[in-house]
Amino acid sequence: MNYNNAQFEKAYATLAQLDNSDLPELCFSGRSNVGKSSLINKILGRKSIARVSSKPGKTITINFYKVDSIRLVDLPGYGYAKVNFAEKERWSELMEGYFKSQRNIKMVFQLIDMRHAPSADDMTML
Repeated sequence: MNYNNAQFEKAYATLAQLDNSDLPELCFSGRSNVGKSSLINKILGRKSIARVSSKPGKTITINFYKVDSIRLVDLPGYGYAKVNFAEKERWSELMEGYFKSQRNIKMVFQLIDMRHAPSADDMTML
């Protein structure tokens, strides 16, 4: 299936930037480099609507993609990304704030790489 009407809508780096949630949101969560952005591209039948990289930690913002009357949400990864502690803390606060906000979250897809045992972070997210 190809959603030609799907579009990258916005990216937020801080919780203060998040605007109100006016559409149902389907979120993709998981470790850095587990394939969240690739899965969004596959679902939408588009090769590069969501930016992907072989290097962990490329998604550093909460990214919103509008598809018809819903939003797909690509969350920053967690885990082994080689970034400094302050940046990991920012991601953590951003994600925690996102989940605690009054957003219209309908479903969260928690991606876990079946080639590895779930990490402590995976279990926390579950």
